Amino acid sequence: MFLVDIIGVKQMSGLKEIKVIRKRPEISPNQDQDRESGRSLLETLIRGLVDYPETVSVSYMVGDKTTVYKVECDQKCLGQVIGCKGKNISGIRAVISATLARKGIRAIVEIPYFVVEA
Repeated sequence: MFLVDIIGVKQMSGLKEIKVIRKRPEISPNQDQDRESGRSLLETLIRGLVDYPETVSVSYMVGDKTTVYKVECDQKCLGQVIGCKGKNISGIRAVISATLARKGIRAIVEIPYFVVEA
């Protein structure tokens, strides 16, 4: 179900024309449960990609408008999470964003950053 902003109504020869600016999803009353289900989905997706699934853990922080999911994994698994040219992590981000956007939650997925010493 969506809330709709209507900008104007024209009446032409007995027909009404309604223009819609945007559709806004209704905010789910149980957002904590939705965030937790997003966390478990993200963890399941990443564990399916890597060689060492036991090292993967996902936590989240709730901001004013955005939920940030932080992925923790072994440094050896990082290349598998990112994928060739970032395709794996881009796909994961798209799935999580789309899944939670239907429930009115903005989501960002962060992956760990390791400094390589030369």
